[in-house]
Amino acid sequence: MRVLFAGDFHWQAGSAHMIGEYVRAAPALDCEVALAGPLCRLDDQVPSLLPVVDDLAWGTHLVLVFEGRQFLDERRRELCERFPRERRIVLDPDAHWGVHTVLGVDDSAGAYGHQQWQQLYRDLSDVILQPRLGDLPDGARFFPYFGMPKPVHRPERAPATTYDLQYVGANWWRWDALGALVEAARSARPSLTRLRVAGRWWSGDPHPDHLAATANRPGWLAEHGVKVTGPVQFGQVLTQMAKAEITPVLARPLLAHQHLLTPRMFETVAAGTMPVLPPELAYTTGLYGEEITPFILGEEPAEDLARLLRDAPANRQRLGRIQDELRRSFNYRRVLGQLLALTH
Repeated sequence: MRVLFAGDFHWQAGSAHMIGEYVRAAPALDCEVALAGPLCRLDDQVPSLLPVVDDLAWGTHLVLVFEGRQFLDERRRELCERFPRERRIVLDPDAHWGVHTVLGVDDSAGAYGHQQWQQLYRDLSDVILQPRLGDLPDGARFFPYFGMPKPVHRPERAPATTYDLQYVGANWWRWDALGALVEAARSARPSLTRLRVAGRWWSGDPHPDHLAATANRPGWLAEHGVKVTGPVQFGQVLTQMAKAEITPVLARPLLAHQHLLTPRMFETVAAGTMPVLPPELAYTTGLYGEEITPFILGEEPAEDLARLLRDAPANRQRLGRIQDELRRSFNYRRVLGQLLALTH
């Protein structure tokens, strides 16, 4: 089998890292994985990081990954028809399929009409996959999409850290959650003072096409003692996360409302850093099990952060067990095997 992925892929975004993991896992399953060049929208760095195939005849199966953008124009839609319908899969990590969901100013349809998403998916495939914990909408099947990378550190033997609390990732509907964590870190006793955020749109102008999603308060993080840097290099996410005692797992509120999985839910544990999850991510007990409970923030987040550090040896032992279980259940060889089993 030769599986082609199509999507809107950027080097800083999670999906590019997922495809890289699939590429590495593929030989163990006697298959190959690459990007479908004529069907994708790629930035200028992805072709040097991931295999890109220009001849669609190379592929036996097509997996279409839709995040915020409907990347297929009319010509690309026609090219998809080169793959038999039973060998086309739609991956829906942002849950456009199903009930139209609106949360504040955020909307599961984005810039497109809700019915337009439903029709697009129906036209493309009979297999629609979502990484959603809990009840799935009619016509969708569960598939995690995101998996557990090879850990870079055991939590019990994590190296000396540079930061007390750090977030690695873009500001995409995450400003309020991060701001609340910074205030909690500063209010903790003792205070967490070594703070960093690495990613886009945390300071300065928001993205001109996504003003609400990337809104921030320029200068606020620096005023609160947070070091702000740009995105980390491709392939360095885990090693950068490992520089912190505590790494928040943050999710776009709309995705949390829909109980979706995200890459950071796996990557943070693989980095060996202690995660903290806001209350709206309590549904992740369906992923981690009850061992994650001490890492879920409650009504006193400042005290919860202090407690995590105060009880760090026991919490790291607990995190080690979570890491082992995720590695068994969600390693990329197993996840890719599940995807292949859904094809004909």
